[in-house]
Amino acid sequence: MTKTLSLIALTAVLAGCTTMTDSAAGGAAAATGETIRYSVSPCYGTCPVYAVTVLPNGQVTFDGQEHVAAKGPQERQAGVAAYRRLAAALAPYRPMTGVTAQTQCEQQVSDQQGYRIAWIGDDGRETVLTHDRGCISPTNRALNKVMDGVPAMLGLGGWIGR
Repeated sequence: MTKTLSLIALTAVLAGCTTMTDSAAGGAAAATGETIRYSVSPCYGTCPVYAVTVLPNGQVTFDGQEHVAAKGPQERQAGVAAYRRLAAALAPYRPMTGVTAQTQCEQQVSDQQGYRIAWIGDDGRETVLTHDRGCISPTNRALNKVMDGVPAMLGLGGWIGR
């Protein structure tokens, strides 16, 4: 009986020590999960070209390359909740772990931007999805909508400039 009560008390103490909210320490507390990295390729015009890395703790690194308001590396803390929203939004499109896949087209429109979305595990293994915005299908239209919302989700609008 004493042993059981001791184990229950120890479990309660440890649980209290490891619980942390998204806002704790400004969202900088380490979270478990994969790093999510995506890059946006050029189009035939003035489309913004940039790359974004989002760590599980919500730290965002933006690297503006062409046709963006902020060129070069920029950093901000979007928070663990933003990371979780991004991970959840991209989850339906994530290939199996360790696989590199490409979205499938029913119709193709030329001159569109492309995305390379990578989920990087703690062991460095990448899971990659490449997607051409002009690759049309119901699933790809939904992915385009998700990707259109990512800059606002992460607070990148001022750096992209659109």
